[in-house]
Amino acid sequence: MTTQPKGKGAPRRHGGHGAGWLGGSPRARTSRIGAGARNQPSVSPCLRGALLLLLCLFSARAGAQEISVLNQAIEDYNDGKHQKAAVGFYQVEETATVEDNRVKAEYYLAQSVNKLGLSFGSFFYYGQIIKAGPAHPYYYKAVEGAVAVTEQSHDEVLGPNVLNKSYNDQFGRLPPEVLAKINYYIALLGYRAGKYDEAEQFLRGVPPESAAFPQAQYLTGLLLQRKNPEQAVKVFRAILGVEGARYHDLAGLRELTALALGRTLYALQRFGEAAAAYQALPRFSRHWDEALFEGAYADLMADDPGAALGKLHSLHSPHLSDQFAPESLNLTAIIYHQRCLYPQVREVIADFNREYVPIKEQLKQIIDANPPIETYWQLLQPGDTRLPLAARQHLAKNERVEAMVSYLGRLDQESAKVERDAELAKTPLGADLLDLIGKQKALMAQVAGKFIKGRLADMAHLIEVLDGDKEIIGFETTKGEKEMLEANFDVKGRLDGQSLYRPPMPAAGHEYWPFDGEYWPDEIGYYKYTLKDACAPKKE
Repeated sequence: MTTQPKGKGAPRRHGGHGAGWLGGSPRARTSRIGAGARNQPSVSPCLRGALLLLLCLFSARAGAQEISVLNQAIEDYNDGKHQKAAVGFYQVEETATVEDNRVKAEYYLAQSVNKLGLSFGSFFYYGQIIKAGPAHPYYYKAVEGAVAVTEQSHDEVLGPNVLNKSYNDQFGRLPPEVLAKINYYIALLGYRAGKYDEAEQFLRGVPPESAAFPQAQYLTGLLLQRKNPEQAVKVFRAILGVEGARYHDLAGLRELTALALGRTLYALQRFGEAAAAYQALPRFSRHWDEALFEGAYADLMADDPGAALGKLHSLHSPHLSDQFAPESLNLTAIIYHQRCLYPQVREVIADFNREYVPIKEQLKQIIDANPPIETYWQLLQPGDTRLPLAARQHLAKNERVEAMVSYLGRLDQESAKVERDAELAKTPLGADLLDLIGKQKALMAQVAGKFIKGRLADMAHLIEVLDGDKEIIGFETTKGEKEMLEANFDVKGRLDGQSLYRPPMPAAGHEYWPFDGEYWPDEIGYYKYTLKDACAPKKE
């Protein structure tokens, strides 16, 4: 009889064992002892009886040894000797002749590996139990463990996909919080795959009391943008008011929500409110560059080009020089062009040619070289200088790219951790872990590579499109200058006849300083332009 590790629930059901991470048949565990064979010489009853006696003695000895190994592994587990426990549980899980011993060792193998800090290895062994189905006595515990590992490792690919494929009616027996998190993960997959109706269905399974509720509401808001933007605004504003330490990465979620709110209000043509939403993002935060650019558009549409140019000036400051924002230069050129400030337009066009045309060429060179798809993620590794800094930064800020590259990094760390543990590495468990990690890394490198390659192509295409727009702006600028010369229009007199006004001051705590060419961090984000208009007065 075996003992039970401390603090763990009793088995609920009994079942089989699945294997093959990406599918396939369960591992073969049928014993060859006592199996019948055709066309073998018959044996006498006495000899047959002797063979059966030997078989019974062998089985009894094997069973006793199996129980001894399992009990020792349980003792090691309870004493915090997780490496020894994991090796013992793995031995029983692989060689057990008693099914109850095997399924118990299978679950506590996943637990022990998790306590060793090997999250993927742990998830794999939980996944074997999940694939065996609800009849497995540790099925529900394994699902809980898989969800916990997915959350701890910020996994947005492997874990959600496994849970999605395994989803069934029996999930309703899980603790409400575990089920709510699974519903959110599956909704996220559905949203990214364009399965919006399915995503909405699963989001309804995330109640307000769940720690996943703010993230689920954010997805709900994104879905509402398409069919009910007014309701989306209400949802986003409610998320910005959420407080509580139990919610994961609430600061990052607020940043994304403020962006989404600004975009929704902009689409509703509520430009002043959109500008205020973009203004709510913290300065120098992860997505502040996007807020500056999109906020500039909102200011321009709200008939405040000075505020728009101020945001663009901040975006072009040396402190944000590593941001990828080619559209911002085109917008700056358009604002100047609208006021016939043609020298300034040409300066901006020159900046675009200097900064972004070379980036386009570098990106195309990488794509045209057609490196193996599984190597693209290495472009974001420290020390790799093949990508321009702005392109690296742009990719690194993409939540999906970050999740995949971080996941690959964790796989490398797990592999190194196993290799550094000499005792573990030389065991069958160590060899199995290294093999599993290697295969998973190869698969994830393919997934990440395809996604990153697509983003690089998108960036190159964007610059190419903007380069074409720049040519049109340049043509219109030349045309405008020609018309001024032909009309003998006095541009200098037109500009000298206008006064620059001082922009309105923000709330108390700010001071007015005219820009003198120096950039100070505490001033970035607060610039505002006053503009003159060099265009000839329109005739009545």
